[in-house]
Amino acid sequence: MSFTSYTFLLVFLPVVLAGYYLLTRVFTSQKPALAWLVVASLVFYASLGPGYLLVLLGSVAMNFAFAWQMRRQPEGSRGRKAVLISGIVANLLLLGFYKYTGFLAENVNALFGTDLRALAAVYPVGLSFYTFIQIGFLLDTYVGQIERLSFLNYLLFGTFFPYITAGPLVRQGEVFKQLDTPVRERTGVKFIAVGLTMFAMGLFKKAVLADSVAPYVATMFDTAGAGGAVSTGSAWVGALAYTFELYFDFSGYSDMALGLGYMLGVRLPINFNSPLKATSLVEFWRRWHMTMVRFFTTYVYTPMTANMMRRSIRRKWPQWVRLLAVICLPVFVTFVLVGFWHGAGWGFIISGAIHGVALSINLTWRELGAKRQLPRIPAPVGWLLMMIPLVASLVYLRAPDAGSATRILAAMVGLGAARGAGVAQFYGTNVLFGGLTVVPAVLWTIFLGAIALFFPRNTQEILGRYEVGLPTIPSEEKETGRRWLRPVAWRPNPTWAVAIAVIAGLGLVFAGGPSPFLYYRY
Repeated sequence: MSFTSYTFLLVFLPVVLAGYYLLTRVFTSQKPALAWLVVASLVFYASLGPGYLLVLLGSVAMNFAFAWQMRRQPEGSRGRKAVLISGIVANLLLLGFYKYTGFLAENVNALFGTDLRALAAVYPVGLSFYTFIQIGFLLDTYVGQIERLSFLNYLLFGTFFPYITAGPLVRQGEVFKQLDTPVRERTGVKFIAVGLTMFAMGLFKKAVLADSVAPYVATMFDTAGAGGAVSTGSAWVGALAYTFELYFDFSGYSDMALGLGYMLGVRLPINFNSPLKATSLVEFWRRWHMTMVRFFTTYVYTPMTANMMRRSIRRKWPQWVRLLAVICLPVFVTFVLVGFWHGAGWGFIISGAIHGVALSINLTWRELGAKRQLPRIPAPVGWLLMMIPLVASLVYLRAPDAGSATRILAAMVGLGAARGAGVAQFYGTNVLFGGLTVVPAVLWTIFLGAIALFFPRNTQEILGRYEVGLPTIPSEEKETGRRWLRPVAWRPNPTWAVAIAVIAGLGLVFAGGPSPFLYYRY
């Protein structure tokens, strides 16, 4: 069961909402309503695989025990630090057991001719997400940010179905403060109407836009994965199509998660803010997967940068060494880890390394540009320079292996490409909407790109007055919409009711198939 399945849309969600709102009105205490959400979250996660639920519950119980023990130790004591380190190591071992032992065994076998196998046969959906959520929880506990530790609140924080499978990576302060607020203050007709609107927009993005492009993305990548040659045109169309598929898939999921949280009285942090409208890779990462960037920035990049800065000042390094040590090295290490967090494979590591190198260049240019040593790059050129490494990195993210990705990138520049076949080799028409072949794939890909780049306002801006999501990372551009379009905002009136009904109807028509969110695999 996923957010786009008919079981979720027509059975699970209505039952959860009805039960939750009934309990908030019948009982003065909010504990029954919170307990209902915990049960609903466990049912939702168990539907993805009963064995997965045992892993989730084990993680939740383990981290609550670590947090409880940590709070018993004096702040700043060695005992408190030892519990923190033990908790982080235990979480990483759990993640490594399910996600990385296969990758380790594969590489050991290649080097030494052994026959090792992965310790875990399956990977629980969302493990990377809720493991990092729990690590953040332990770190916040260590520094004393948690005043009161309620097991019921913590259990909901650790299992809440709107974000447990693919984020956002929430922090305890963003959830616990809301759960301590009387539930009747954060529920009602307004929350249902606004939340359903956000959810419907996300469903449309996923079911109608992202899933429509998936078949011919798979055609090109599967052909390359099987060792077949692809033409230059096909490689470009496939790579760009996957960029837009992932864009609308993750954008749709993010909207749906925000909408679900809002309906249930919990505002979640914004995780997606029109990243393809950015004009640099730095700005892109302030708009894409914002809570993941926040996590790695807080716990990896910033400590490394601070450490290297202190060393550079103490040892009086020259400017170029300081740039490499303070900017380039921390960025590169951080994004290699980001790539490895996404998946266990060399393609993921290479994808992260591409971003690490490109971001290092981007940040160095900014640093020198601020001192007037380099010219300012025009916005269109900056956007193009952003897209080149982005598309290349996503090829490595999507391809079945690093070798296939390399062949696709080579074909994109004419090396080893199939001869005598153009784009029509794979993409003459796109099989859309239940088998109706109407739109050439090239045109559909251009259409998706145009929506991503030029649609005047995103969903957060359309619903801006209701503050559906919590702010995550400040963007250089607070609003992507143009001023003259600011009146184009959602309001509870008949016009918007019809528009959202059409959007939701289309989403329902094309939803329900076996098409999980792409970030489920990470």
